[in-house]
Amino acid sequence: GTLTQNEMELKKINLEYMNFTQDNMDDAAELLRQNCSKFDGPLGDSEQNMMKVNEGKKKQFKMKRRRDPEHSVRDFFTALGVCHNVTPAYNNDGELEFQASSPDEVALVKFVVTMGLELIERDEECITLKNTNGVKEKYTVLANFPFSSETKRMGIIVRHEASGKYIFYLKGAEVVIEEKVQANQRTVVKEHCENLSMEGLRTLVICQKIISEEEYEEWKKEYNEAQASLQNREANVQEVIEQLEENMELLGVTGVEDKLQKNVQITIESFRNAG
Repeated sequence: GTLTQNEMELKKINLEYMNFTQDNMDDAAELLRQNCSKFDGPLGDSEQNMMKVNEGKKKQFKMKRRRDPEHSVRDFFTALGVCHNVTPAYNNDGELEFQASSPDEVALVKFVVTMGLELIERDEECITLKNTNGVKEKYTVLANFPFSSETKRMGIIVRHEASGKYIFYLKGAEVVIEEKVQANQRTVVKEHCENLSMEGLRTLVICQKIISEEEYEEWKKEYNEAQASLQNREANVQEVIEQLEENMELLGVTGVEDKLQKNVQITIESFRNAG
């Protein structure tokens, strides 16, 4: 059996420079609302805050400086609203329900809805959110890498239709994601995850990367070739995906509580006392 009830509740959010708990989550919602009133999509500061850097043979985008809180919060919640395999559906009473194989994912999507960023449509090709300003944000799904027990992460490449931005979102376990974020953010990931884990919360690291259309097309060509390979296909595909997972921008870490079943603590104590 399981020691937990599989009832997930998001308790804490740790971004790089700010933390939110249930006591001050209204502040995060207000930052999200402010940003949605100015921009119809994520990465509203990308035009003035991006630079190209050489990473090996390829040129990649990187953020130049510390970002304003409202941009960090907006991108974080957008990542939670887009990077998942949750499908919205209406029941017989006309109420919106979320369907997914993972209760963790449903809990996160439900939380984002309470913040004012609603998932209203989802299929294999498109994801539609309605932001706090009532604007529908459409994201075309270009590639989707589902979570597995081997990879311990999930990724998705989308194109935000209004701006044409290509964005790669990635979320997963600390042990995997820590090495994929920018070097100056790795200590932050470790500290956040340790602090949340000490409180008994399950952690998930969320990050993103903006890519150019040219970079995406070049990557897609390599990805298709790997998928068509006759030998070591799985390893080849994973290698191409990992090329994209370099120098990710850390967005934040979620702390989710999975409630224990009744009397679990006293039962374990009894076993321990009995030797």
